[in-house]
Amino acid sequence: MGGSDANRSVASEVNLDTLRLGASNLEFGLDKKSEICAVTLALAGQARHTLLLHTEDLDLAAYDEEQFVDALSRLARSHSNARIWVLIQNARRAVQQGSRLIELSRRLSSYIQFRRPGPEYRNCHESFLLADNSGYLYRPNPGRYEATANFHDPGKVNDWESYFLEVWTRSEPDPEIRRLYL
Repeated sequence: MGGSDANRSVASEVNLDTLRLGASNLEFGLDKKSEICAVTLALAGQARHTLLLHTEDLDLAAYDEEQFVDALSRLARSHSNARIWVLIQNARRAVQQGSRLIELSRRLSSYIQFRRPGPEYRNCHESFLLADNSGYLYRPNPGRYEATANFHDPGKVNDWESYFLEVWTRSEPDPEIRRLYL
């Protein structure tokens, strides 16, 4: 699903402060945890309507950072049509470790929803984050800190969003997340 390497920059050559969601069409590669976390935060911080996350186990390094959770809280509270949907294959570790994002979803359940993919989709181990039908962060192997990102590629985002929505409609709330641990 990624672009050709000849047309792709690397994160060390990209100034994240200049990239604008919905405007900056530059695909770039990432190969460090810190880069992935920075791009994740930038996409979430610039999103105004929708954030869709497909993840295997809610990588706490990227998705449990206080700034990321604060950005999603602002997005959810920004307007009544805000939508933050998370498809998660295995929520157990995130629940056991007290994920801030899961706790936020319990407080803002009208805006932040978690679901577990149906059995026919549980073999997809790719991870991707889609922001406002425009930007993405894609990790083909979530066990490794390697990714590609682009802040404005609506065609590619549309393809992933179509897949995401197909899975979403055939998914159900994750019992691990709904369970309240005292």
